[in-house]
Amino acid sequence: MANTASSICVVEGTTVAGTRHVPGVAELAAAYQVGERFALVRDAANRFDPWAVEVRDGSDRRIGYVSCECNEFVGRLIDGGKSVEGRLEAHEQIGSWCRLVMGVHLND
Repeated sequence: MANTASSICVVEGTTVAGTRHVPGVAELAAAYQVGERFALVRDAANRFDPWAVEVRDGSDRRIGYVSCECNEFVGRLIDGGKSVEGRLEAHEQIGSWCRLVMGVHLND
């Protein structure tokens, strides 16, 4: 039997935090498609949040952070050597705010 990689969504519907602080994020988000994959990168040296996890797009641009509602969980997975990624579930422009909603997937 062939060994195939699998993935499960461990966090659904979390909003990417900090998009207001990313210059040009609305233009970037306009090109993203539902299902777009994002790298999740630990930022343990972050002076504001020791559980900070950056969300990076396919061009390695930081587009925000994993929301504080679940970043400790995601950070612990990464620190434990697990492979996780974000996948875009929805995006919308609300006034000057670009809301990106993603799921966090644990890859095996």
